[in-house]
Amino acid sequence: MVMNKLLMLFSLLLISCSSSEIDDGVYSKSTTVELNTKSLSKAPWSEVQNDGSDLALLNSKTKSYFLFNSACRKYESSNLNSLTASILSGISDLVYIEKANTTHQDREAMLIIAEGNIDGVSRFFQVLTTQKNNCIYDYALIANSKKNLELDAISFKKFINLIKLK
Repeated sequence: MVMNKLLMLFSLLLISCSSSEIDDGVYSKSTTVELNTKSLSKAPWSEVQNDGSDLALLNSKTKSYFLFNSACRKYESSNLNSLTASILSGISDLVYIEKANTTHQDREAMLIIAEGNIDGVSRFFQVLTTQKNNCIYDYALIANSKKNLELDAISFKKFINLIKLK
């Protein structure tokens, strides 16, 4: 139940990032992303149903989730600090473990490692956010312990490089 709420909350937060620019306000999924799902969905990871994300994977051993989401809108231009803060805004008792500017696929990106509570349950997050061609791209690893976050960090790096932004 908590993980279902977590997936729904995170999916809604990922697509709720918005710009202060005025347009029709409608976000759509990117049509230029190459998801290598065969490479992504290998044991212990498998694709799971989700409401809103482009891709959701579950690790059957650690019970961690990997989510990928795109949100595109004409004239989209937002600050990475604002976008990443927005993604984690529904999480209580949020503590940033690491926050760093980086690059991803030749684009400026923000990487955050954090912990916080969702419905009173402790969770650990690794989130990478970047923008390209009026789209916001978020990659998130959600784990139930710091140990599992660290264990699944290798898969997270692999997954974010298998999803090609065109």
